[in-house]
Amino acid sequence: MFLVRREYKIGILFMSTILMTMVSFPVGGISAETAISVAFLMSEVINIGEIWRKIKSSLMLPFCIIAVLSFAICVATSPNLQTVSGMAHFGLLEMFTKQFALLYAFICLRRKTSLKPLLTISFVSLVLMTVVAYANYASGVSFLVDELYDETLVDYDFITAERFRVQATFVNPFDYGFICVLLALLHLYAYIDHLESPAICAVSQLCCIFGVFTCNCRTIWFCYLVCLPIFVLALIRDKKLKASILLGALVLAVLAFMLIPQFRKMFVWIASIFDPTSVTKGSSLAMRLVQLATVFYYIQGAFLFGRGVYFFNIDMGWENGSLMAADSDLYGLEGIYLNLLLERGFVGLFIFIAMMTLLIVFIVKHRKLGRRVYALGLSVFILYLAFCFMTGELSSTMPSFLILGYVISVLDKRRRIVERKSYAKLEEKPVL
Repeated sequence: MFLVRREYKIGILFMSTILMTMVSFPVGGISAETAISVAFLMSEVINIGEIWRKIKSSLMLPFCIIAVLSFAICVATSPNLQTVSGMAHFGLLEMFTKQFALLYAFICLRRKTSLKPLLTISFVSLVLMTVVAYANYASGVSFLVDELYDETLVDYDFITAERFRVQATFVNPFDYGFICVLLALLHLYAYIDHLESPAICAVSQLCCIFGVFTCNCRTIWFCYLVCLPIFVLALIRDKKLKASILLGALVLAVLAFMLIPQFRKMFVWIASIFDPTSVTKGSSLAMRLVQLATVFYYIQGAFLFGRGVYFFNIDMGWENGSLMAADSDLYGLEGIYLNLLLERGFVGLFIFIAMMTLLIVFIVKHRKLGRRVYALGLSVFILYLAFCFMTGELSSTMPSFLILGYVISVLDKRRRIVERKSYAKLEEKPVL
């Protein structure tokens, strides 16, 4: 972090979200992602003046203010954050590792070519992750999880599970699937924007589809099948052409459903997410309704601020999986809105919605400043939000925000250029 250029720093941060999510320091339990984020901040302290000039008139300023406000409210209302160590740990994890990832990419990736180091590093990381995933898939054993954990969490032991899932370099297979969808979007954008070769893009897409398939998660398939078409459609300006493509895709999907048994089986399997009577092994809509009812039961009398951060993990005993849980009706809280309501109440949920609204409004408002980067931003944003609401945040925030930070940085720089040109034209206009 102290020796490489800024764009390589973001590449290192992104690499940590692919290969190092299970690595942590033995003292304090600080994750590798957090440690690298702190090192990044320390290396950028000398540039604080330059950073302030970049963010003071941008989207980053209100975003960071809301993030700090959210942190302050959580500290003031959460019993588990009343100690210095608890407060520091939460601040490092919540702000400096997750939310401020948007800021890190914003200040480091100021132009299209600055993304190249991240693309190279992410491609190498993807290949390494896929090698581990293939070994996991072929052997039926996640040797990396077993090696890095003294005792594998029962909830994530898939050796004898009814539905085997590949974990690759993650404890949770959902995280593996998510990063594959995210990387598929990123490298598709890189190819379309002439930042990498067709061969690199092809290898990337093959590695990603392998991950989407072998993680064996309905949510991941849903995200993949929704976000890739969104990316492609966002590239198209002509509304009639968009409508024609959508209609054609719908007709093809209906024909495939009627004529191809395997496609029909897969569609029914994915659609069972939304079926309250689904008997598919895993989560269901009925389960989520039980979770929501249970959350409302626990926040009675604390609707505004919830029961406090870490209530779910520490107070309810879910930190080490379902075996130690005080209430199995929470089922792991599959959805970020459930966790926010339980631990931060309606105020916390509103703050999250406000932050997401800031991002999507900016991206959509400035879509004419770059159709390709807009397509990347829109598809990644929808991927992140869909994943968070369907499964939970897990490890999705940091890699998503690093990509969104790049998108917002490029659009913001182009916005400033357009504004300067418009102002210069006004200055040149003769006064009558």
